[in-house]
This record gives sequence, C-alpha cells and structure tokens, in this order.
Amino acid sequence: MEINLSVWLVIQQITTLCVGKRILGVFPHFGYSHFKVYYPLLHALAERGHNVTVITYIHSPNSPEFYEEWLLKGEQVKETVSLGDTWPSRSWDTLFKEYLSLHREGQSSCKKLYESGFVQRALDQHLIQPYDLVITEYFNSDCHLALPYLMNLPIVGFSSCLLMPWYYERLLMPDTPSYIQSEFIGYPEPLNWYQRTENFLQAKILPLLYRFYTNHCDNMLINSYFKWLFPDVNSIAKRQTRIVFGNQHYSLMGIRPSTQQFIEVGGIHINESSINDRELPKDIEAFLENTDKDVLFISWGSMIKFSTMPNNLVKSIVTALLRFDVKVIWKWENDKIPITSEKFLFVKWAPQLQLLCHPKIKYFWGHGGLLGITEALYCGKPMLITPIYGDHFVNSYAVKNRKIGYVLDLFDISIDWYSLYLAFENLTRSGYEHRAKELSEVFRHRENKPIDTAVWWVEHLLKYKSTSETLHSYAVELNWFVFNSLDAIMLIIVLIVVIKEVYSIDTFMGFLIAGLVFIVLFCSIFALVLLGNRK
Repeated sequence: MEINLSVWLVIQQITTLCVGKRILGVFPHFGYSHFKVYYPLLHALAERGHNVTVITYIHSPNSPEFYEEWLLKGEQVKETVSLGDTWPSRSWDTLFKEYLSLHREGQSSCKKLYESGFVQRALDQHLIQPYDLVITEYFNSDCHLALPYLMNLPIVGFSSCLLMPWYYERLLMPDTPSYIQSEFIGYPEPLNWYQRTENFLQAKILPLLYRFYTNHCDNMLINSYFKWLFPDVNSIAKRQTRIVFGNQHYSLMGIRPSTQQFIEVGGIHINESSINDRELPKDIEAFLENTDKDVLFISWGSMIKFSTMPNNLVKSIVTALLRFDVKVIWKWENDKIPITSEKFLFVKWAPQLQLLCHPKIKYFWGHGGLLGITEALYCGKPMLITPIYGDHFVNSYAVKNRKIGYVLDLFDISIDWYSLYLAFENLTRSGYEHRAKELSEVFRHRENKPIDTAVWWVEHLLKYKSTSETLHSYAVELNWFVFNSLDAIMLIIVLIVVIKEVYSIDTFMGFLIAGLVFIVLFCSIFALVLLGNRK
C-alpha cells in the first residue's frame, strides 16, 4: 500500500506539471505590426500545452491547438500615412499632437474592447475555470487592466517599441533624460544642452499627461461599464505588474539602467526558419539571379505608401537612384510605377526578413520602424533611414549612433536629389557594412534566443507563487515626495538652519562647517543604529 501510494504521488506530481496553465492575452490595439511582436510568445506558450485565449483584431492562421482567438470587429490596421499631408518634425506642437493622437486611438480601442462583450465573457470564463495570468500590451491605454484587477492575477506587460515614457516609474526604472532618449525623441549622441532640456521636459510632462488625463479617461470608461467599480488603473499596474518584455536590445539602443522586472527580447518576432525554408517570389528571385551588382532594398513598412509622395519628391529619389551604381527592389503599392527600367523592380509586397538576409541585398532604405531596423540589424545590412513620425526618430538615431547607418530627413531629399545620392555613396565607403556585420553578431549572440527567454520567464512566474511576490517592490507605491527622500532632505536643511541660528553662525564658512558637522553626526548615529540592529 505504501509503494502504491508513492507511485500515485509521483504520477500526481507529473500530471500536475504537465497540465498547462490558463493564460489570457488582451491586445486591444489594432496595429498589425504591434501584434506581430506578441504573437510568437503566445504561439510558443500554446505549443507548450498552455491554454492561451487571446483578445485581438488579428487573425493568426495555423495556430496551435491550445490557442483560442476572440476577434474584435473593426479596422485591423491603422489607415496609411499620406506623405503628401504630413511633414516630419520633432517640434513641441508635433510631440503634443502625437500624444493626443495616441490618446484618442487608445480610448477608441478601449471603447471597442468593452463594446465587444469579451471583457464580460472573460470574467464569466474565469468564474468557471480560472485564468492564471494576463499578458497584455503596454502602449497607449490601461483600460484593459480592469480584467487582471477583477481576476486578481499577475500582469505580464509587453511593449512592441521602446518603452513609453510613462512606464519607467511603474518599473522603478530611472529615465535619466541627460542621456536616455524617450520613445518620442531622437537625436545624435551625446545630447547637447537644448536636446537634454527638451528630453527632460517631455520625459516629465508626458507621463503627467498620461497619468492625469489618459488614466483618468481609462478609469471613467471602466466605471461606465462597471458602475460599482472605481478603479485607479495606474495603481493596478503598479501593484500587479510582474514582468514587462521590451522589444529592444542594448546592441541597438545602448545600455540603460534596468530592473529584474524589465526584460529585453528585441528580435523576438524573427523566425530564423523563414529565411532559408521559404522560396522568394518568382519575380524577385529572377531579378536577383540575373544581376551581378549589389542590390538596394527600399521598404517603408505597411503604413507609409510611397505612392502618396508628391511627384517632385519621387523624381528626386529616382534621379538619385539612377546615379547610384546598384540595382533596386522597391516596395511600391500601386500599378502606376514612377519609372520603367531594368535597374528597378517594383513590388507590392516582399518577404522583408528573407530579402534582407539575401547575400545580394547590400543596403536597406527604411522609414525607422523598429521591426525593419531590427531585421536589417539581424541580417547585418547598413541602412539609410528617413524617419517620418513617432518612434522612427529615436530608432533612426540609434542606427546612426551605433554607426551602422545614416539618417536623411525627408526635407533634405525634397530640396535636392544630390543629398540623397551622397547619402547612398556614404553608405558604401564609410565602414558601415563592416560595422553592421559586427553588430549583427553581437545582436545574435545571446545566452538564449529572445523567444526562449520570454517563455522561460512566463513559465517561471506561473510555476512559483513566490516569484510573483518577489517581482514586486513596495517602492512603486510610495508617493514621489517619500520616494525621492525629500522628507529626509528637508529635515537636514531645517536642522542645519536651526544649528546656524542657535550658535549665531554668520559666515558662509561657519555655516558650511555646521552643515558638515551635522552630516557627520547624522551618519555616525545612523551607522550605530544600523550596527546595533545587526544580529
């Protein structure tokens, strides 16, 4: 009987370990490029036997058995950006408009999420068979945090871009504006006085706007659906966030102070098997096979259409490319191409990663999207980057600061085609290719693949309850006055003033000596108390 009981206990333990956990993914933002970063983790967790339910706009064909989609209705991608209607800049007016645009998009996504009925459906499912964890996007809204709050579950956040400025405080990560550039800013390093000032102001003002405007709207929206609930989504995030994955890597963005809660998984969307296992489209394959020249690949992502460029700008680009001694594969969205020539191949779609890693593709011209830059870095290709909006600027200057590419403003191209020609020529003779290959090796050479790192942390969090406790610090709930030790600083100043008045110290040197004496006494008393409390 004793042996049978032992066997039963072993079988029970193995069964418990093999049973997958229940994970809820909440991704209310409609951007395909965002979900492209998150899906590999959700897919991998489902393949490992976890039951993964995902609220999203994006349908994923050929999903694993344990992957379930609750598809939101409506637009799945943001409307494309017309280059004829916008002009890139980093003015304060532009920064404020971009924040408001993100805010409006976030509130629109929130409304659609709650109108879909999936929030109530998830709560009902949780009562029948509880979820163990919520994985969600941290981007432009927190209204969806009502779900983990009501379910009392730990949160795994995921950022598809450089961490937004309003999330640093939640993770106890210093933003240090003197050298850490925000998602909204992009400049060459080191920052000059004006750039540091601008970076400092936006790093402090935008989080306040998000906290007291966006989060307020989030709370009001949640309360409109749950009349009895008066949440503070900022407090929910601080209390229940355990891990945040960031789609970045130090080889591109540089080293930054971090915590155990923030984990870099830059390049998690890169599927190495797709590079060699898939065939290129026939027109692209034929174009590459029939040339002995280097090839430039031009792609400005899914949201920016070259076909919306003003004609004079297109003519400048074509003029510069005709003089640049390479062949060109150009992602162009309609049938009306700007030139008919054997030098050019215009395609409406291209397998970007596979193409960038092709040996005949030597250069990449992109718009500063993080996925394209990451893929070009992975493949070791020097880049010309023309930023348009949002995080394009900080991504672009990361390329420039790492010396693997060149940044050229759209305004410069419109003035004179020769500036574009010089930029291309500069790519060929400034050591960019050698540097790009070196940095590609650094980017690839990691202790674990990004997807394995992300899966390990999620499963670690699911397996050990104590992990959820230790990945939280009471410090995130301290008010700013106490967090920055302003109470202690004020006490020291008051005591110094008191000592000065009591001993009638009038000279500056006397005042300074009194201050130093007090600090020495204070530190001595503190050290004695500390030693006295040691066991």
